[in-house]
Amino acid sequence: MFIKKLGVITILGGVIMIFGIGLFGGNRLGQAAGASGTNPFSTLASGGAGGWVNVTRPLTEADMKGRLVLLDFWTYGCVNCMQIVPDLKYLEQTFGDNLLIIGVHSAKFRGEQGNDRILSAAKRFGLEHPVINDSDFAIWKNFGVRAWPTLILLGPNGQEISRYEGEGHREDLKADISKNRGAAVKIETPVASLVAKERGSSVLSFPARVKKYGDLIYVADSGHDRIVVMDKAGKMVASYDGFHHPRGFDVAGHMLYVADTDHHSLVAVNMTTGVREILGGDGTRGRIWASPWDVGVMPDHSLVIAMAGTHQIYRFDPERRTMSVVAGNGREGIVDDVAEDSELAQPSALSVDTAGHIYFVDAESSALRVIKDGRVQTLIGTGLFDFGRADGVYPVAQMQHPQGLSVKGDQVYIADTYNNAIRIYDIPTGRLSTLSATGETLDEPGAVWVEDDRMLIADTNHNRILVLDFKLNQLSEWPGSK
Repeated sequence: MFIKKLGVITILGGVIMIFGIGLFGGNRLGQAAGASGTNPFSTLASGGAGGWVNVTRPLTEADMKGRLVLLDFWTYGCVNCMQIVPDLKYLEQTFGDNLLIIGVHSAKFRGEQGNDRILSAAKRFGLEHPVINDSDFAIWKNFGVRAWPTLILLGPNGQEISRYEGEGHREDLKADISKNRGAAVKIETPVASLVAKERGSSVLSFPARVKKYGDLIYVADSGHDRIVVMDKAGKMVASYDGFHHPRGFDVAGHMLYVADTDHHSLVAVNMTTGVREILGGDGTRGRIWASPWDVGVMPDHSLVIAMAGTHQIYRFDPERRTMSVVAGNGREGIVDDVAEDSELAQPSALSVDTAGHIYFVDAESSALRVIKDGRVQTLIGTGLFDFGRADGVYPVAQMQHPQGLSVKGDQVYIADTYNNAIRIYDIPTGRLSTLSATGETLDEPGAVWVEDDRMLIADTNHNRILVLDFKLNQLSEWPGSK
């Protein structure tokens, strides 16, 4: 299993955080749930510093007492937290009203602390349970939590039954719940009545990537599980459905390559015949295939894959059907070295320049990095908990959880996601600057694509694509979003 834990001790929000990545797990039976000795249901009912989100009303102690309650301590930019969402859904479907899951969101990044941001993440991930905004880590500390994700099962009176850190504990939790559900009593209020339902619709839902090939614009419409193709006027000309929150893609001739993120696979689509083929991954989180967030075509026609879930970048040879590591040893960090000995931290997007150099952003270290001449070099970013918004050169310049980039000539354009900004890295000088434009505002932009006279931006949380006209220096909504 994989957890974020152990490594560098850092102060975050007044709490000492022990962070890193490794193979760890834990289960502490019979431990008191609240370190302070307070009633855990009372602690939870307080709603934390930010209150309740994804709910029809704030939960009370009465909503919890008598049920089995599973707490999921998470932070929404963490790929490990994302990768246990299917387990949570499975448990909800298996146990119904006998189990109440409560997400306790203890944000790593400042950009994750707002209720609106957390609610958007809950909707994007399809969470069907209440969430507490624990932005000051008070509940985290009360329960003695050390890592994201941590799962704590409470009995009907609030007594801790079991505790697990990291991924891979679905069957353990299923056994724990099955063994103890006889102690639960019937609760009049169904869990479903506590959870806010999705309202409204839009043409695009959480667009994660946008690119232009010829006269056509392609969008990873992740919330709708598809890749859509539109003409320059915004009219849809093709839709490739049936994916699972795809975050990245690339096009080579008549072939569309899709990083099918939540299916943990790479899919090739022949856009002429419509035939699809899974090139790698079997739909489950594995040791190699784990949350691919992007794919790019290299000059030699091989494919490079940003495997966020294993903190590595892979190369896939379509002819030989072979996979090899390009960068990353699997440990989460920010260590430059010979590519396969380097440490990456959730590579989220990549862009290949004309010379075959691979530029990529590591979201969890808020870093811009490049693979060149067989080595990884960090251009911006200094640590897993070093983030902010500052222009300048390394090591002063900072970003906050960037998720997209596009190389154009001597410039790298970056979607600085949690800063709601577009940043520009000048390769010759090593200087990072912030784009300033009039018009529309951004909410967690996930991707950029740059042409000679304009830029396309996936304005992810606004469910739209924006266009920046370089001559007018103005952001406007692209017609295909309406």
